[in-house]
Amino acid sequence: MDYMENVLLRQFSEEDQEALYELHIAGLEQTNSLISGEAREVLDQDLKNIRNTYIHNNGEFLVAKTDNKIVGIGGLKKVDKETAEIKRMRVEEISQGKGIGSLILDKLIERAHELGYKKLILDTSATQIPAHRLYESRGFREYKREPVYGQETIFYKRDI
Repeated sequence: MDYMENVLLRQFSEEDQEALYELHIAGLEQTNSLISGEAREVLDQDLKNIRNTYIHNNGEFLVAKTDNKIVGIGGLKKVDKETAEIKRMRVEEISQGKGIGSLILDKLIERAHELGYKKLILDTSATQIPAHRLYESRGFREYKREPVYGQETIFYKRDI
């Protein structure tokens, strides 16, 4: 049986909160991009109230589950009337390379189109090479690089 046949993609629910945050931190640790201390608190404010930050603000937050375990996450956050940002794309290490990131990203792009956005932006650390390939395969193009909290960050954009 195909691995992806067992993957359920659905909108975030409050019961996902703890496991979702653990996946988020594990993903940052895996790519050596975890920033700790006060900066972490600032950077993770959106994850403390996902429903209001994403879903109730003309966005989306998706959770991929298999065997009743969260294996991937991704959000769509409103920037302005025409622009949304892809945020918090994470796939557990053991499940990477199996299509979960593509599934989440494709659904977020589709949702952005449904919500009327014209442009998508995102950023990722320079160390997340597989993520770069995924974003570029979906039409995202790098438009700048700059350090964020001391880490080289790549900024991408694409039209919808």
